[in-house]
Amino acid sequence: MFYIRKAVQLISLIIFFVLICCTTYPLFLGKFVTIFPQFSPFLFLPGVFLVPAIILIGLTLILGRIFCGWICPLGCLLEYLHIFFPKRVPRVQQVIKYYLLLGCVICSPFLWHIEPLCLMQRVFCFILSPWSYTPYFIFTLSTFAIILFFRRKWCQSLCPLGGLLSLLSRYKRINRLVSPACNQCGRCQRVCWMNIGEDGSQNTEGRIIVGAGSKPALPDLEDRKKETGEFLSFERSAHSLQPKKFPSHEGLGVGQNDCLLCFRCQRSCPKEAVHFCFGKPEMEKIDVTRRGIIFAIGAGIISALVVRVVPCSRDKYLIRPPGSIPEDRFKVACIRCGACTKVCISHGLVPDFFGSGLIGLGSPRLMPRIGACEDYCNLCGQVCPSGAIQKLSEDEKQKKKIGTAVIDTKRCLAYKEGKLCLICDEQCLYNAVNMDAKKRPIINKKKCIGCGVCENKCPVNGEAAIRVIGREER
Repeated sequence: MFYIRKAVQLISLIIFFVLICCTTYPLFLGKFVTIFPQFSPFLFLPGVFLVPAIILIGLTLILGRIFCGWICPLGCLLEYLHIFFPKRVPRVQQVIKYYLLLGCVICSPFLWHIEPLCLMQRVFCFILSPWSYTPYFIFTLSTFAIILFFRRKWCQSLCPLGGLLSLLSRYKRINRLVSPACNQCGRCQRVCWMNIGEDGSQNTEGRIIVGAGSKPALPDLEDRKKETGEFLSFERSAHSLQPKKFPSHEGLGVGQNDCLLCFRCQRSCPKEAVHFCFGKPEMEKIDVTRRGIIFAIGAGIISALVVRVVPCSRDKYLIRPPGSIPEDRFKVACIRCGACTKVCISHGLVPDFFGSGLIGLGSPRLMPRIGACEDYCNLCGQVCPSGAIQKLSEDEKQKKKIGTAVIDTKRCLAYKEGKLCLICDEQCLYNAVNMDAKKRPIINKKKCIGCGVCENKCPVNGEAAIRVIGREER
């Protein structure tokens, strides 16, 4: 099973990168290119119930955090990064992921910036986009770098998705069992991915199971007494350290909630004392404190109020993709996966950076000066996994109004210098630009849908003389 897991993990990572590369025109795979973000159960928060997320929940209730150990592309990347570049990682309490999970669920717009599946998708979509170095890309890359710094500690102690799956794993049907043949050599602890110590090796932290007559070989025994006191009790003599009587540990599993089913412990055991089998769920106690829960709830509520209440000057040039749901719902429903920005033919869709306030940070917006919304392209709605951008046919898309062009007469060559410039009129596909008696452009607001071709082709250096003002779609 150890090598099967390695193969599945590698295939999963390859599929992830292939799908990222396939997120482009022509789009053969449709919404399947965002299959990994669709596995996130957090999509239930904006009211999106997708089959992959439901499958993940069912799989976790049976096999525990197998997704984290076998399929998650970020987990695979962190694991191999730790193998090839081992380093010291700071000690982080495992319960932090539960507090972070609670706070992020309350303040859901912040959740998508650190949700591992969306973050991984977003990072590589941005890397493969030509406009990569935008402020939000730097923010995303910084977040990703912090996660890489923590390595598997992220999965163990900080990942909000890992916290949710760990809670669901309390009901799993497969358990790790240690037989009396265990001689406490500690090899299983040293190879466990979910028990990483400060020096890059694994520590014990209460994961020891001892039966009568066994001889534990633990460093810093006086310190470990307190850490493992829930499971061990020691008596010191002049020559040896013997455990007191301990209830039979046959069938007892410790640290079951976070087990990734990597089978490294089973493979490394010289006595073949580690086994995995199906049985009744072993409901482990979660060491959360009342103070921590109150703090997480308070932080979540305050953060939710801040991102929604803090006044922000809405950018009048903020243009959402065609098919976007109403603005208030859009900023909550968008999961910031970055797929729409990657698939955009003109690369005009970029992540917003405070143009719609904190709550809209990272959501897609059209920048016509970078690339206009092509009339034959409806790919952004096809790849959106959350429904924030609805799927439109080409005919529906061409009739969808996303904004209205306006002319700055102080910058327009025809108005300012009296030159004959017909570029905006020539480029407009909807005959929304007309000419007055002096051959100066005027906008027909009824025909203009805000595609931004005129702004993109405007010959004025710097800011265009004709710009599109966004409007909320309904």
